[in-house]
Amino acid sequence: MFDKKKVKEVAKLSMIELDDKDIAYFSNEIIDFLKIVEQTNDINLSEVEPLYHAPENSLRAREDEVDVNPKNDGINSAPEHNGEHFIVPKVID
Repeated sequence: MFDKKKVKEVAKLSMIELDDKDIAYFSNEIIDFLKIVEQTNDINLSEVEPLYHAPENSLRAREDEVDVNPKNDGINSAPEHNGEHFIVPKVID
């Protein structure tokens, strides 16, 4: 089962710093989650037919249209722009 030692190992691998309070909290949360997952073993699936492929549903996509409205242009809707480029703060001298 998942215990505090495992939580410490996962935190170390994830490079996450956890104190003892966090370790106790997450170990309890993970154990509770795993209990819920174990409950799925009790589901009766005997009358459910297997799905061999994804359903062949397709979404209706709208037709591509050119939008000439300048308000919908990314540059012109930016907070700061010169009409052709975004204006951003200088980060390198």
